[in-house]
Amino acid sequence: MTETAADDDRVGLDTPSPSGSGGSTSGARRSSRVETNTVEWAIAALLGLVLLRLLWTLVTNENLLLGEVVEHLVHPDVLAGVWLTVRLTVLVFALASALGLAVGRTERSGNPVLGGVAAAYVWIFGGIPVLVQLLLWSNIALVFPDITFGIPGVHIDAVRLVTPVHAAIVGLALALGAYAARALSSGDRLAALGDLLVTTLQATSLVSVLAITDLLGVVQALEERNHLIIPLLVVAAIWYLVLVTAARGAIRLLGTVRRRARTAHE
Repeated sequence: MTETAADDDRVGLDTPSPSGSGGSTSGARRSSRVETNTVEWAIAALLGLVLLRLLWTLVTNENLLLGEVVEHLVHPDVLAGVWLTVRLTVLVFALASALGLAVGRTERSGNPVLGGVAAAYVWIFGGIPVLVQLLLWSNIALVFPDITFGIPGVHIDAVRLVTPVHAAIVGLALALGAYAARALSSGDRLAALGDLLVTTLQATSLVSVLAITDLLGVVQALEERNHLIIPLLVVAAIWYLVLVTAARGAIRLLGTVRRRARTAHE
């Protein structure tokens, strides 16, 4: 009995107390967090200095011609191009959303024929680059000079019917409709619609190749007149950034309103 008690005493002395182990682990974790935070703040400070240096370099660079940038931000032609870009975005977004929802539902209809047609549409229009599709639609009159719709005596000149603006709307709507069909099949449709809106806005810049006076088209026309290439490209970049930020803000606001409405109903 005496030996057993002595062994128990030795075991008790050799075994570390749970409270001591927990305190040591907690202290190590706090020390690790402090070290991590220190490293993160050091990296943040370094990045901040780099960004400030870059900003200062841009502001003081005479080749950037900031005065021309500020002046052309509110140039009447540029503002008209912005307005056309907004209208194109809204129209194409509405068409692409409706088309995407219809195609997505058709794919899940269970009908093999309809599902196959929908899948083929997504494969074709989702696989061909948007710019190529725009160029094809703008030159469709070379393939079908007269459009009859199968009605005797009806002949429509394709050149007059498919104007550059019409080609842009049809091309963008069909291409982005395929993108929408995939995106809207996800769970969060509001987030998918937000991504589609931003993608549509950015894709409208491609219509400048069709000689349409959207934002980028106007900027390119002004470049040919006054040769202010970099300042005018900066103007376009600023306006696109403003429009994209506004679009994302609107979607975020809509999401907040929807969540509050759900909470109120609950």
